Amino acid sequence: MTVRSWTFSTNIYASKDALLRLTRFAGERIVIVCDPFLKGTSGLAYVLDLLQNNNHVAIYSNVVPDPPIEAVADGVNFMKQEQPDIVIAIGGGSAIDLAKAVLYFYRKVNSKPIKNMTAIPTTSGTGSEVTSFAVITDTVSKVKYPLLDDSLLPDEAILTPLFVKTAPPKVTGYSGMDVLVHAIEALVSTGADSFTDALAEKAVEYVFTYLPRCYVKSAGEEDRMRMHEASCMAGLAFNKAGLGITHALAHQLGALYHIPHGLANAMLLSRVIAFNALRSGQALKKYADISKKMHFCTSTAEDKEALIALIKQIMTLARTLDCPLTVKEATGRSAEETRQDVPLMAERAIKDRTYSTNPYPATIDDLAQLLLTVM
Repeated sequence: MTVRSWTFSTNIYASKDALLRLTRFAGERIVIVCDPFLKGTSGLAYVLDLLQNNNHVAIYSNVVPDPPIEAVADGVNFMKQEQPDIVIAIGGGSAIDLAKAVLYFYRKVNSKPIKNMTAIPTTSGTGSEVTSFAVITDTVSKVKYPLLDDSLLPDEAILTPLFVKTAPPKVTGYSGMDVLVHAIEALVSTGADSFTDALAEKAVEYVFTYLPRCYVKSAGEEDRMRMHEASCMAGLAFNKAGLGITHALAHQLGALYHIPHGLANAMLLSRVIAFNALRSGQALKKYADISKKMHFCTSTAEDKEALIALIKQIMTLARTLDCPLTVKEATGRSAEETRQDVPLMAERAIKDRTYSTNPYPATIDDLAQLLLTVM
């Protein structure tokens, strides 16, 4: 009999006043890793006010989307120079992933321990603040490499609406779709269990309820906090259960065409759901169950009817968020041009870490066919 264990290694603090946690640091050398556009903003100024009187604070903001290996190396050199006790990552998935990757390699070459790593997400999307994943990019080979190690888990996550309430609509929409994909892939993953299902189901409920509200200017703090919580819950779910081929394929679209990760996931999700459901009875049942729990269909609907209702709701949400659903729409590249890249992307996707927990072991041919549907 297999015994499954469950722990939340990251302490999570969620409220509009949660940033006050930072005032406990005193006499420390602190490095803040943040998105460059945060410099000079009132949000970052508030964080600095909480820290600078009692600590030495340095800011590292050489953060770009899909953090490249070169940025990781540069960040490690910055850490060597600063010798921090505390690292605070503030930003979207790229900033937090970069901070985690930098710390991963910094710890291998430096004997001074890091006392605490705190992650403060500014988007409701990746769940990186509670996962042992970090994705970095080789810009030469155009390949995304997901790192997976327990040492990548932040010690603390602070969820506050301070930063997300000013996020542009596209960022809100694309990152929110990323949350939905995390939750749905975790639900049907081969590593799913009752605990991950509970978190994933709640995240799905929150996305469909609160993401459309967050997409408009009238979004309130409560709406933003619920989406932040959805992102965190989905992160906890997939960190334990695993993901699937939606992510394995989305990583390729992001690496080759620089399509935002959440958008790439949104393009693929409905197609992957249909693919998995036709080949895995267990996946079909889980898709149908969540569709019924969300009242997308009647409780007595046949599983295939419930599946169609789920896919329709996902497509409606994506359209509400103005998501282009093909590579051509997103990038302007012709289908003839992008089709040439499909064999290479399919080969890389099957080697992606997220592939292995998909409910059905898709072949390279299967992956290629799925990619062709979004060109």
